Amino acid sequence: IELPNDRLGLFIADVADKGMPAALFMALTRTLVHAAARETSSPAEALRRVNELLLPDTKQGMFVTAVYGVLDLNSGEFTYANAGHNPPLWVRRDSLEKLTRTGIALGASEDANMSERTIQLAEGESILLYTDGLTEAFNLEGDMFGEERLLRAVGWQESASADDMLRAVESALDDFAGNAPPSD
Repeated sequence: IELPNDRLGLFIADVADKGMPAALFMALTRTLVHAAARETSSPAEALRRVNELLLPDTKQGMFVTAVYGVLDLNSGEFTYANAGHNPPLWVRRDSLEKLTRTGIALGASEDANMSERTIQLAEGESILLYTDGLTEAFNLEGDMFGEERLLRAVGWQESASADDMLRAVESALDDFAGNAPPSD
């Protein structure tokens, strides 16, 4: 999401359901996030607003996990809120850090206590955002790809470009899953 003052909004989400109702719920969530991002510079406040607006439509048990963050393209400062989503990976020069949850899934509760965290990205560092469709992929033997395999795929790429890191993750997943059909 292009924002004023050389800032970029980054959003990833996953609906806890499948099919057309889930797709429509995700389209609604995306639209609400875009609107909230223009109203407030706080990722936590934006997700709180989205939660309030989603609640009337969550009567059938649908909820959304999400991460919304704002990256300052000049300073490298990244402020994010994580509403129950898989923790993005902060790929640093010498380590990996999980950007942990700062609140519960959107649409799950009226009392969505949401906080935010700010990190400082240095040149050459990356953030990998992903859904459970990656970590919960299965191979033909019924084994799950899992977070450990993801961490190993990303770990050796710590000094690589974002494109190289994505290729490494995709290659590790392809090697693992083989001809198994996607499960998510």
